[in-house]
Amino acid sequence: MINQLKEWSACWSDVKDDVVISRFISMWKLYLLSFCLVSAFDVSFCLPVALGQQHPRLKVVSPAADSSLVADTVAYFRGKADPTGTLFLNGEEVPVYGTGVFAAPMYLRTGVNEFLVQHVVDADTLHKRIVVMYEKPAPLQPTAGFSIEYARVLPAGDIWLQTGDLLQVEMKSTPGMVASFYKDVPLFEMDTADTHVAGIYRGEYTIQPSDTLADLPIPFYLHDGATEKNVMAESRQRITILNQSHVLTGLTTAGQVPLYYGLGADRLGGAKMGELDSLVKLEVTGKMNDMYRVRLADQVQAYIPVNRLRLQKGAHFRPYSLTGSWSVYSDSTADFVRIGLNERLPYTHLVQHEPTRIVLDIYGAVSNSNWITQKEGLVAIRNVWYEQHSKSIFRVYIELKEKQLWGYEVGYQGNQLVIRVKPQPETLDLRGLTVAVDAGHGGSNRGAVGMTGVLEKDLNLAMALKLKAALERAGSTVIMTRDRDQSVNNGHRLKRFQRQDPDLLISIHCNSAGNPMVQGVSTYYRYHAYRPLSQHILTEMRQLDLADFGNVGGFNFTLNSPTEFPSVLVEVGFLSNPADEERLLDRQFHGDVAERIVDGVKGFLREVNGG
Repeated sequence: MINQLKEWSACWSDVKDDVVISRFISMWKLYLLSFCLVSAFDVSFCLPVALGQQHPRLKVVSPAADSSLVADTVAYFRGKADPTGTLFLNGEEVPVYGTGVFAAPMYLRTGVNEFLVQHVVDADTLHKRIVVMYEKPAPLQPTAGFSIEYARVLPAGDIWLQTGDLLQVEMKSTPGMVASFYKDVPLFEMDTADTHVAGIYRGEYTIQPSDTLADLPIPFYLHDGATEKNVMAESRQRITILNQSHVLTGLTTAGQVPLYYGLGADRLGGAKMGELDSLVKLEVTGKMNDMYRVRLADQVQAYIPVNRLRLQKGAHFRPYSLTGSWSVYSDSTADFVRIGLNERLPYTHLVQHEPTRIVLDIYGAVSNSNWITQKEGLVAIRNVWYEQHSKSIFRVYIELKEKQLWGYEVGYQGNQLVIRVKPQPETLDLRGLTVAVDAGHGGSNRGAVGMTGVLEKDLNLAMALKLKAALERAGSTVIMTRDRDQSVNNGHRLKRFQRQDPDLLISIHCNSAGNPMVQGVSTYYRYHAYRPLSQHILTEMRQLDLADFGNVGGFNFTLNSPTEFPSVLVEVGFLSNPADEERLLDRQFHGDVAERIVDGVKGFLREVNGG
């Protein structure tokens, strides 16, 4: 195929006829497209073809039909058009980008909304009429007749509770009745100002030692005082009361087991307190569907996935240990703190600033540490000490020599809790640093898709390869998660980086939103100690005239989760936005992105160095 292209190129100077030239160009484009299809790994070669593709005269993608019914006050006019023309929506010009993509909001009033679309190319005008009917969502209706529409326990799912817990319930049924649940516990009808419909009843009950529910539903009752009618329903959820004579315990099944603050979640999961090593002992005090509730200390609880904790059989004591002696030493690559315990207890940790120090809470531990041996030659740690924060929380302080944290990890070796702290690199320059670069998505995981059909996975790889080259020119050693189109699980990416222990991690992605008008660059971090890197990169990326979508902290992305090295997720722009998509398709822009990220890392290093 390549030889054929060369042969055709050599013939170009001999071609004179306009028809032949036109045919030659068409065949040349066809060969280029075919080459891209069979050489999908060469992303940088294929991307420019998307910019030169044939554009439809006008293709409206949204609204999907010429007449549609919606329940939102705003719809979006989106699609592709010949960019040589001018596009109007009800007389207002809609920008059409070089890619042919366009987007504009359609603000709706209740009822019928008519939009006239005009696409003008030279002296020819194409007309199109779009009708959008906006109807407000139908209000909730009270339960008809005398009945119970639903009865449920909150939160949803099968639940384990213990003495002192609140059993909270809700029922929707005929308004104005007498309602109760379980042991004739009264239910109270809520104000319609709060529920927007009459007939919502709620109540709660404190579990007593005498309660003996075992995998049973909760009964609900409705009584009509005027007619003396009664109706009963049961919850679909089943309740178990933990009233055994000993505590219920379990062991974590593997490393990196997440501890969650609560039951809230989004598409990336719930907010995490931290992660635990394997075989850590936890006291189980309840279950909410697929999460165990665990007790860490008095007034401190957390949640852990059911499939990450193996319940222990028989009677086991509550997690507890006296602390032993400590040792603090260095092996020249990192500093270590070792704390002896009798069993693997749960822990959480965070980083404080001014001064910079790691604070570690060990739950169920009581001090018996009568000496702490600190060896000479420590490279990262200035000092360590502890306090018995409460009767069951042993708090460890590890003060660092440098303001910037470069990474640490916590885990068990036997029953010794070991904290490994990385020192600051010998030279604060890209030359000599090891930087991990992650090209998001890949293989069967396409990521977002632009209106042009371009795939996020391909753009991520193209920009990541440019970044790799720019970092290597600056003297860095670069580790890549992928250098071609392949599927790589995020968990595997993370484990690989943790094994290879880079100095920094940069993950490249493109953003997407349901609203095509949202645009801009953003950077993300999980831990406050690593925010400066994300700030410097965002500042540099903004020099590319990208809108500011923000610097986002506490972000629950897998590759932001490790404490072992500073990390940043860069969402370069929104593939769902026509202006951003046009920039993202530009190969020169990929090089500019790489250079700006490198400049951001350099700025971060200068700040760390006091510059």
